[in-house]
Amino acid sequence: MNRLLVALLAAVIRVAERVGIERTLRGGRIFGRLWNALRLPRTARVRAQLRLAFPEATVARRKQWQREVFEGLGQGLAEAVLMSGRHRSELLSRMDVEGLDELAAAVERSGGRGAVLVGAHLGNWELAAARLASLGLPVAAIYRGQRNAVLEQAIVTVRGGREPEAGEPSMQQIPMGRRAGIQFERALEAGRHALVVLDQRAHRDEGLEVSFFGHPARTRFGPLKLAERAGAPVLMALPRRHPDGRGHTLTIHPPLQLESGATDDEEVLRRNLQRVTAEIEKGIRQTPGQWIWTHRRWRVPATDEAARRDPA
Repeated sequence: MNRLLVALLAAVIRVAERVGIERTLRGGRIFGRLWNALRLPRTARVRAQLRLAFPEATVARRKQWQREVFEGLGQGLAEAVLMSGRHRSELLSRMDVEGLDELAAAVERSGGRGAVLVGAHLGNWELAAARLASLGLPVAAIYRGQRNAVLEQAIVTVRGGREPEAGEPSMQQIPMGRRAGIQFERALEAGRHALVVLDQRAHRDEGLEVSFFGHPARTRFGPLKLAERAGAPVLMALPRRHPDGRGHTLTIHPPLQLESGATDDEEVLRRNLQRVTAEIEKGIRQTPGQWIWTHRRWRVPATDEAARRDPA
């Protein structure tokens, strides 16, 4: 099975390299559009969660956002394919990065420690992480591993790209697990910027409940505790796809003024986590169609079944 998957991925990459960037991206958008139109898996979930988050929006507006979600997912898949081949550099060059001066100033104030950059699955987060590494910034990406080894390696390749040349900083990739916290702290102490996303539902032992679009959502707190312990600044870094679909902008915001004491006081930690989650929500509200609504963010009973019964 894995050999077949490897062969299939290789064939898709060869086709994408032959047809070029624009046609591959357009093909990805068409694929996502058809997926939504045919009401294939996850469309009901997206519909239900958009209704939960935006009850005040018109049905037409939510349907438009849903179409954008699947078009964006299709294009993201196409971008992942292109990032695995010879078009990688050109695709990365299409992502503008704003706020690098904010990042540099925060690092200087922290005595040279790396910063924690908190992102979300807006636009294309994997592309944003790879873009920072391509600019020569020392970064460490913390991610949840895949069950399938072939898919795991494919994602690692998309994120990290080629092997760095002598003297060039590489992207350190840290899978979540028992040693992740130690590696995270060591990366910050070495001056690497830790890239984390805090917009997905956490397991019970790794998250606290905070409000997200007015509903309780269990969210990972580990990165914020580790950031305080290491004395590292925390900055929001939110990517966004351009309206024409050809490029992206990653905006790095000024450091968040979080409360101290989060390592010992759960309520302080919860308030800090709520502050970060509110920033993510604010970013999503600007372009709802660019967030990954396919992920079950809230544990709300029977949302998918309700959406099937009520397609609005």
